[in-house]
Amino acid sequence: MSILNDYNDTFQYLQNYTEVFEDLDDPSYVARGNGFCDSKYSEDFIEGQMAKYRARLLDLESQMRSADVPKPELRKMVRAMKKTRSAEELKQQSAVIMSKLEKHPDFKKAKRVMLYASLPDEVQTLDFIQRWRATKEIILPTVVGDDIIPVALDAGSAFAVGDFDIPDPQNHPYEGGYDLIVVPGMAFDSAGNRLGRGKGYYDRFLSQHAGIKKIGICFDFQKVKSVPTEPTDVRMDEIL
Repeated sequence: MSILNDYNDTFQYLQNYTEVFEDLDDPSYVARGNGFCDSKYSEDFIEGQMAKYRARLLDLESQMRSADVPKPELRKMVRAMKKTRSAEELKQQSAVIMSKLEKHPDFKKAKRVMLYASLPDEVQTLDFIQRWRATKEIILPTVVGDDIIPVALDAGSAFAVGDFDIPDPQNHPYEGGYDLIVVPGMAFDSAGNRLGRGKGYYDRFLSQHAGIKKIGICFDFQKVKSVPTEPTDVRMDEIL
């Protein structure tokens, strides 16, 4: 956990210097900096410190992504990396990833696609869903008890906040087939192994749909050297 602690501390230092830098034009910035920095530090010094801590974050992030660690620790590392990205950064990266999915041959030919309604820290799918719900049959997962219950999204479907604050479509359970299943995750590796949030919902659901193309989608920092696996884990066919 020492790398993770160092990562969190480094990010805090970067945030502190960033706060002071943003207040340089304000005469009261020293007071608002809570004693972290005073006027003897120049603008060049503060910029240098910010650059140093950004570089340190990238180095520690590379170490974390290359580490062989148990699932609980890997989840903590990914959560820490998510916190260092702004909402705007995640939004921009999401647009790139969803554009790749939109151009993917398997998505183009699919008529029945299972997607997911994204949480704020996941690859953003909601705009994508709205764009395609009129031309493809879009199925979304809802959680009931210990299981995923798929629900088709039709023209009149509304959303309600479900378990874990996930937007749940309000409709009857879907009982048809799938041409493509798009899967979120905490982390993925190059072999297609997936780390979920620890409840096993997707693994149980996907094990019932062998033979269906499964594409995992994630931010670049969620691609790690190795995801620990168990016999019940279901591997992705491809990662975007």
